[in-house]
Amino acid sequence: MADDITLRIDGVDWTYWTSVQVSRQMDAIAGTFSLSLADKWVNGAQALPIAAGMACQILIGGDQVMDGYIDQVRPSFSATAHGISITGRDKSADLVDCAAIHSPGQWLDCTVLQLAQALAGPFGVSVTAEGDVGAPLASFKLEEGETAFEALDRALRQRGLMACPDGRGGIVLLKAGADTAGGSLRQGGNILAAEGQFDMADRFSDYIVKGQKPGTDTAWGKAACAVRGEYRDQAVRRYRPMLIRAEQSGDAGNARQRAAWECSVRAARAVTVTATVQGFRQQGAGREQSGPLWQLNQMVDVDLPYLRISQRLLVTGVEFRRDAGSGSTTRLTLRDPAAFAPEPGKKETSDGSGKGGGNVRMEKEVDLQTRLSEEAAARQKAIK
Repeated sequence: MADDITLRIDGVDWTYWTSVQVSRQMDAIAGTFSLSLADKWVNGAQALPIAAGMACQILIGGDQVMDGYIDQVRPSFSATAHGISITGRDKSADLVDCAAIHSPGQWLDCTVLQLAQALAGPFGVSVTAEGDVGAPLASFKLEEGETAFEALDRALRQRGLMACPDGRGGIVLLKAGADTAGGSLRQGGNILAAEGQFDMADRFSDYIVKGQKPGTDTAWGKAACAVRGEYRDQAVRRYRPMLIRAEQSGDAGNARQRAAWECSVRAARAVTVTATVQGFRQQGAGREQSGPLWQLNQMVDVDLPYLRISQRLLVTGVEFRRDAGSGSTTRLTLRDPAAFAPEPGKKETSDGSGKGGGNVRMEKEVDLQTRLSEEAAARQKAIK
């Protein structure tokens, strides 16, 4: 049976919405929803008893996908019709909107999970973690005026973690690409439509990282105050340098690793694929769908010959839609998991020779966009 979309408010279920959008993104700590209902005018009819600020849950079939609050309600009517539109977000949206106020405002020797629970607790938002959250932070201090999420995000970056909505009003701390989808995405199979976006605007030819490190008995003067590391993106043919000031002290090896990471992440983020499939679930077709809903942070096999893409990609966005024209569909945003690779370690781990440091793989890898560009260039030559 087709999955119903339900807005639940204080135990009362509202269904039969004519237009639905429920969206979650890996780079957004809170999901969003938009529901609309339009019907013929009935004399004496009143708008649904739904008000902005109400707590609510969104369910797809028997699966809860959101627990949050209604941000906006827009009732309307005309001589022939009446309707209502509702938008809202997960409970975790309060961490994005509101200041981080905590006493004391500093933590010593705490894990990012403990810090997240302390920051989210006043907002009634639970925090869990998938896998290891890393070593405790030696010290973490709130900055005046920053939001709870800005503070949390600073800590998460130090441990290579992300915070995503868990569908139950809380957030989960995780590493990108830790799970695998139960289905695949195939052109000529379950994909209704797909689009690729290949963007060179944020890629640079040369990544130059400059910084400093404390002087020692064997490294002082220019060797300590003028640390420099470079990395070249061979896919960018014209001169486009980018200069980065190192956030932490380190040697030349650390600086080059930081430059390599910047190059790799920007190359991965330059490619985005969106694919639309029928229904909300990973298995089956039409009204016979079964299995789990499509989820964030799952690796999925993608085969799109028209876009010249056939590889495993990461689900970074999920949007469930329903309208009169297309019925129930899911729009998936897909990226190379390297787009979410953690920044290399901050600590100096080399011997000072400039060859060590960091934890990013330094071997040359052909990213997806570079491969497609090379293939296109070869085909252009063949046409001439």
